Amino acid sequence: MIVLKDVNVEFKLKGNLVRAVNNVNLTINKGEVFGIVGLSGAGKSTLVRVINLLQKPSSGQVFINGKDITKLNRTELRKTRLKIGMIFQHFNLIGGKTIYENIEFVLKANNYEEEKRRDRIYELLELVNLKDKADVYPSNLSGGQKQRVGIARAIANNPEILLCDEATSALDLENTEEILNLLKNIKDKTGITIVFITHEMEVAKKLFNRVAVMSNGEIVEVNDIYSIFSDPKHEVTKSLISRNSNLDLPKEIIKSINEGEIIKVYYKGDNSLKPIISDAAKNFDVDISIIHGKIDYIDGKPIGILIISITGHKDEIAKAKVYIKENVIKTERIVNEYLEVI
Repeated sequence: MIVLKDVNVEFKLKGNLVRAVNNVNLTINKGEVFGIVGLSGAGKSTLVRVINLLQKPSSGQVFINGKDITKLNRTELRKTRLKIGMIFQHFNLIGGKTIYENIEFVLKANNYEEEKRRDRIYELLELVNLKDKADVYPSNLSGGQKQRVGIARAIANNPEILLCDEATSALDLENTEEILNLLKNIKDKTGITIVFITHEMEVAKKLFNRVAVMSNGEIVEVNDIYSIFSDPKHEVTKSLISRNSNLDLPKEIIKSINEGEIIKVYYKGDNSLKPIISDAAKNFDVDISIIHGKIDYIDGKPIGILIISITGHKDEIAKAKVYIKENVIKTERIVNEYLEVI
């Protein structure tokens, strides 16, 4: 378990005091994939580096399995860090060493038994599907392959915690998917605790169990990943989710619909699968057209968004809207490209 208590990180910038992390209190449970999300400059990278004291807090405490690591001496801290692996956005591989030697380097640093190193290296290479790349240099690998080497290196000494600092930001969609699946596989096999920071909400919904949202150095919201997407509370969270939903209509389409109303409907849970729209069309004297929509599955549970057009007499439209609203989590009316909560 990781516990951050009243953590602050301050820097001096051009004579001014800047607080990059502001009074953060956070608990990360053993064996979970915990995400920290936010826009650039929110303080995510600084906070994740506090966990292994690569960035020492200006004040506050960091507990790993009940031990305050801010009070450890250099020898004790080094031993603790051996239990914390880390992967980076830009891989940080040693260019002049082969893939085999890159992994061997961290084993040597931990005084791993020499006669067991070769077996361990090939075990790791097989895990990340790079067994045929042992004698290849990093410059000859793709970005996804480099990050897989980074993961193999980070878990070489069987750490209890894996810190991931924007580990997929430099990768394309296909390689990102590979890395996320690999991390899930490692977590399932080893029970390792993963702390992953990103600004990509698409990554968040595919990987995380719980998530903290950061803004201006503060944690503004913490919840399980499904609740964050289905019912965000803070304005920053809502903005991040809205950017990810990618379900806006071009203004030309909105202007071309001259009758009735355009409604955006949000579902979650079992209601995502109910025929609410077709039932509304049957029960009231209205015509309903589905203009756009999608259903996402987050942590195995559905969240749906539909954009619909309702036409008919205004009284019947009003009744249909009430029925729909009673059976979904939220409805909004689109008026001249803007949304109004109804």
